[in-house]
Amino acid sequence: MTARYPRTMLGTCCIPWRDGVLDRALFERSIRNLVSAGLKDLYIFGTAGEGHAVTEAQFRDVTRLFVETIRAAGGAPPMVGVINLSLPTVLERIAFAADLGVKTFQFCLPAWGAISDTEVRQVFAAVCDTYPHLQFLHYNLGRTGRLVRPDEYAVLAERHPNLVAIKYGLGDPETIAGLMRTAPKLRCFFTEPGFYLGAPLGECGLLASISASNPRRAWEYFNAGASGDAQKLSELYRELAGVMAAVRRAAGGFGRTDGAYDKLVSKLADPAFPLELLPPYEGASDAGFSRYRDEVATHYPGWMPTH
Repeated sequence: MTARYPRTMLGTCCIPWRDGVLDRALFERSIRNLVSAGLKDLYIFGTAGEGHAVTEAQFRDVTRLFVETIRAAGGAPPMVGVINLSLPTVLERIAFAADLGVKTFQFCLPAWGAISDTEVRQVFAAVCDTYPHLQFLHYNLGRTGRLVRPDEYAVLAERHPNLVAIKYGLGDPETIAGLMRTAPKLRCFFTEPGFYLGAPLGECGLLASISASNPRRAWEYFNAGASGDAQKLSELYRELAGVMAAVRRAAGGFGRTDGAYDKLVSKLADPAFPLELLPPYEGASDAGFSRYRDEVATHYPGWMPTH
């Protein structure tokens, strides 16, 4: 069965803040650099992109600049993430970005507390049915307190033909196998550990996180999984596992918000990129970044940026 969304590699755009103000020139440059390096399917405002922390004014300003820049850079059609506790606010943000010509969105469940099965269905209906001309990727993450199960996706995919994909960042094999088997109409996007488990099971996509430091090598990882080259896939995953551990250590261990890790990757690609997160979240330190950079350069040089 053919999935509703292309099999590709998605990349996030972290947002460079300086004392809470967007560095517009650097943001534009980071988008252009990712596109020119081969990572053209980009989105904003996942967890690493601080979609949970922006004000309405910041959401609109960043979205407008992102859409303009990725189009000028020759990237793929832009994707915008929408994270908010208020479902009406989610719908308003989708409407704003849709007016800019955005046709593909990410959304997640509200995270104030775990919602019921009926409420899950209501969220999907409100988003997908309100905008039947748009496409939606559901961001399935534990922070919401309520993961959507594989069997639920099978039902939701039948009800909502514009639900096209799933983004899942954890690496548990049972859920990954269930998603691949139960909801084949929906393209599954996994981060590097999940892709290692999912690629042998079917045509999943890659959500580039730590591998985004070198998009060319990230494509090698993707293509190894897509072609069934198990040896190459394993070799690259062993390297990525080491890089992942280096990122964790540099950011201060587990428990940080995703931007604390992903902005280290952004800074590796462009040393001018600030590590600052919007309050109250704590980013990595410059000393941590130096340790991460040196460890990657010494032990995993293939994942250093190529300019």
